[in-house]
Amino acid sequence: MELKNKAIMASMGLAGFSLLLIALMLWLFPLQFENQFEAIYSGRQLIVISGSDAYAPGVILFLVVLLLFSIKATFYLIRHQQPSVQGQRFVKTFSIALLISFAFVFLGNYLINSYLESEAADNGYQPCPASALLFARVTYSVWTLNPSLCYDTDVRHIVQRGGWNESKDVEQMLQRREKQQQARRQFLLQEEQIKQQRAAKTQ
Repeated sequence: MELKNKAIMASMGLAGFSLLLIALMLWLFPLQFENQFEAIYSGRQLIVISGSDAYAPGVILFLVVLLLFSIKATFYLIRHQQPSVQGQRFVKTFSIALLISFAFVFLGNYLINSYLESEAADNGYQPCPASALLFARVTYSVWTLNPSLCYDTDVRHIVQRGGWNESKDVEQMLQRREKQQQARRQFLLQEEQIKQQRAAKTQ
């Protein structure tokens, strides 16, 4: 009897844990994908795509199956005193469902990542070589409109962890660099005009 009570408590605990994780994933998943699509359609010179976010739908499905399993197991343990043929079928059925949903975690990751990369390519982005940026962050890939940025020293100092803010920091750095170059060109143009004016006066 004591063993049965422990099993019931374990099933209830598993159900609560699964429900908590499902709620957390459903809260984080839309935010992460909103950031993904915002980056792809932003037109920024360099963006980061996170491959780990694509696991979320499969993980949610797995947790839903696990939640149903734990709820059903709790009611079964309460109603039955000893294991039965029906209980064995129940365990076998949910074991197969858990295996299928677990496989979908990786299948869903592949399909979603393929879609995101296709969208990035359609918007003119090219992937940086894995050895150029974020080589230690295997689930992240860097995409750019300008391949030379993959080897830019300033970009390398900014893009280190793959956060969404790093892409925006790179864009701000490039804008500052462009303004500095424009100011330098304007200065050189003014210097050339002054030289021409001095040369005209001496003639």
